[in-house]
Amino acid sequence: MVERDANFIQMRLYVKSITPEFEKSLKEKIEHNIFQTNVRKASEEDIDSLIHLHDLAWHSTPMPYRPLKKESIMNLLNDSSFVFLIAKVKEEDSGFALIYFTDEERCIGIIAGMGIIPELQRKGLGTFLGLAAWDYFKKNGVAELCCKVYKENKISYNFIKGLHFEEYDDDFVQWKFF
Repeated sequence: MVERDANFIQMRLYVKSITPEFEKSLKEKIEHNIFQTNVRKASEEDIDSLIHLHDLAWHSTPMPYRPLKKESIMNLLNDSSFVFLIAKVKEEDSGFALIYFTDEERCIGIIAGMGIIPELQRKGLGTFLGLAAWDYFKKNGVAELCCKVYKENKISYNFIKGLHFEEYDDDFVQWKFF
């Protein structure tokens, strides 16, 4: 059994709960806020940008800071079960998500981290990036999405809860740490 970190709340969302109506309502909610936004899968050329985005995003939260190192990012980029997504707003990298699959069957998708630059937080970019992660997972046939939220990060908790994720206590997910 994996020991659970008491500082985090485990949350999950079953894919069957994500109806087309729910997706549409999320898109309508943010479409007037985010202009000229594109999401791409990160490559080695994005390592410095990922470090910069991570630093900006994490320093604006109550979460304990753990720096991303170039070597760690390179290892993740070279592992086919991990994907970094980068959101670009008006030609500037403005947010990222780190997602992965838990097993060979790819039935559970994990949102391991998400960060938005402070000036675009609470403006819909996180939802936009979350929808991009969902689209990626959907194309790969996942049945469930999971994430962890730092207990002291009430803004992130409310964001995840607003996407209909629910808390859970069982330890069936093998969390990977970086």
